[in-house]
Amino acid sequence: MTRSRALNRFHRYLARRHRQDLRCKIPSAQAELGGSETLDVSDRLMRRALERDQQLEALEQEPAR
Repeated sequence: MTRSRALNRFHRYLARRHRQDLRCKIPSAQAELGGSETLDVSDRLMRRALERDQQLEALEQEPAR
């Protein structure tokens, strides 16, 4: 086997091991954060949009100085 082919195979092997290690660590990290909680930010985004609309309306209603 040529040197470059051997290096490519070795790097693919290392990348595979790295991915496997990451996959093993992810479930434990999710368990630490609460496990069954889902990431749902839609309520927060809707509240933020409503607050911005209210701020813009308040600015429009202010009398000009």
